[in-house]
Amino acid sequence: MIQAESDAQKRGEYLQRLMALPNQKWGEIIGQARHSADILKDPDVIRTVLNILQTNTRVATSLGTNFLSQISLIYLDMLNVYRMYSELVSSSIANGGPYASRTSLVKLLRSVKREILKLIETFLDKAENQPHIGKQFVPPMMDQVLGDYARNVPDARESEVLSLFATIINKYKVVMQDEVLLIFEAVFQCTLEMITKNFEDYPEHRLKFFSLLRAIATFCFRALIQKTDF
Repeated sequence: MIQAESDAQKRGEYLQRLMALPNQKWGEIIGQARHSADILKDPDVIRTVLNILQTNTRVATSLGTNFLSQISLIYLDMLNVYRMYSELVSSSIANGGPYASRTSLVKLLRSVKREILKLIETFLDKAENQPHIGKQFVPPMMDQVLGDYARNVPDARESEVLSLFATIINKYKVVMQDEVLLIFEAVFQCTLEMITKNFEDYPEHRLKFFSLLRAIATFCFRALIQKTDF
């Protein structure tokens, strides 16, 4: 119904009304987290955050570009939540070994991480190809998402990071040329080490890694031939 509204002002008002309750709850959680980040470790709070993100993803799927005002409202806080949950997952796996990744808390934390990546990917994929959108949303991700992927232990790396950047390159094509080297430095060597130990581990990473390589080779090939030490 919101997407069908031709008046941009009314469309924005309807979107505000639709997202009022999720945004109110999101604001309360983020506000409390600024006083004590420990609240974000509470399983009930994690489930609430996941539910809010899933709601945003569904709305983004329908609205595309018209979801810009909503995602802009939560974007930076969302990346901070991603970073914190990633650190918790990484430390849990590093200290508890491979079995730690199967605990209910770690699974819940990773569900939030993946939903954040899915929300960003959904919005960028559905939005119109406008360079200013890419310039607004990609740079903050470079350390929070890419850098985090590179720093993490293998079992804590989300394959959705690879598909997200494949979507970005497929969307913005040669505009992403300058970022390709940063993407390569963050994901190439560490992912290659993960998938070359045998032919069974990390199947999702294998598939999405080659999707990323295909996107880069198709739209940013010049950046590939400029980098010869991979």
